[in-house]
Amino acid sequence: MISLSRISGYAARLWMGLLNLTVYPLLSLVPRDEQRWAFGHQGGEFAGNSKYLYLWLSIHRPDIQASWITPDKALQRFLTDAGYRSHRKWSVGGILHALRSSAHLFDHSASDVNLLVSGGARLINLWHGVGLKATQLGDKGGVISRHQKYRRNWFMRALFLDYLKRPSIVVTTSPFMQAHFSSQFDLPRERCPRLGYPRLDPASDTTLKAVAAALDSKWSEKPFEDSFAERYIYLPTYRDTERPFMEEALPDLDRLSTTLAARNAVLYVKLHPRTTGTIPDMHANIRPWPAGLDYYAWLDEFDILITDYSSVLYDYLFVRSRGAILYTFDLARYLREDRQLLYPYAENVAGVRTSSFGDLCEILKQGVALHPSCDKQLERVREKFWSSSAAPASPEIVRYVEALVDREMKRRDRPRSGNVTMPERA
Repeated sequence: MISLSRISGYAARLWMGLLNLTVYPLLSLVPRDEQRWAFGHQGGEFAGNSKYLYLWLSIHRPDIQASWITPDKALQRFLTDAGYRSHRKWSVGGILHALRSSAHLFDHSASDVNLLVSGGARLINLWHGVGLKATQLGDKGGVISRHQKYRRNWFMRALFLDYLKRPSIVVTTSPFMQAHFSSQFDLPRERCPRLGYPRLDPASDTTLKAVAAALDSKWSEKPFEDSFAERYIYLPTYRDTERPFMEEALPDLDRLSTTLAARNAVLYVKLHPRTTGTIPDMHANIRPWPAGLDYYAWLDEFDILITDYSSVLYDYLFVRSRGAILYTFDLARYLREDRQLLYPYAENVAGVRTSSFGDLCEILKQGVALHPSCDKQLERVREKFWSSSAAPASPEIVRYVEALVDREMKRRDRPRSGNVTMPERA
């Protein structure tokens, strides 16, 4: 028997499909304001590259009317009360701002802002991480790839436009990543400009760092309030099979706590939002990262990052020269069951690597990852993944988007042919 929630989901998709067939083409003709931009993030959260570019604009370029679009009423009210421009996604103000915006900026897809009114805007995908994984069209088992079969059917294309709509550009960070995302999104390389990631800007823009940290601390619990000498964070990536893995990763919390205590260190654990499982609240020096708190304002302050196959490794290597530990206790199973890596793992990472919990404790005890490093592999990895990234990246991205919008405005000022933009151009 089909559940009520599934029936509701089918009905909502059918309704949006009908709107994409009828309303979407008409709204694409609405004139856009080059000084108005709309921002959003998957799930309505306040996070990612779009968040930091939005904050940078609010600080340094108030002439651009940047608004954060979210379905989350509490978040919208929080940002508004803090003095920032924000709108509910389906409010009159939210629809009008997104409809008149010349650029929609997001980290996943156009639906992060508002797909229905995106037809006449430049769609700027800031993305959410460099790395080795297959994604988008390259992830053959993923939702985007599975829906490509509907691209040539006019009705199904409208029904699944959120999976088929391609961005105007995808922001990348180096020639290697430009080629990677060009392939994964099936876009020409010139539509994957090498600019950098705004979420790393707090490490080079002290004003942005202070603003982001203060704002986040109001939204959630402030970290680093205790007098620990060293701060570590464990950020494991998501397992696509949704299998539990934390007991395998950290099988002896008492031993880990004793190891940390010897160095007067605290370990924060931040699981991927879609990962099931929790960390038992048993030890004062092993604690979950505050719920709802974005860690990027503090990324350069962690003495040690423990991760596995997550793109956060590369972010950390961009802002720090030491402290990375690669804890790959389930590498073979991850590759077999969870996600394909497109490039050899060992050749494309840098840091202290171990697959054993016992060795992990010993590495932490000896402070091996904290030792100064002249590792040539670190420099190779930085060059490969970040060689074209500005620091800060936000000014470069803003200049690029302004030029893109300006070209589009001039194109629209030319005599029209009378044709209406249809979803098949996704």
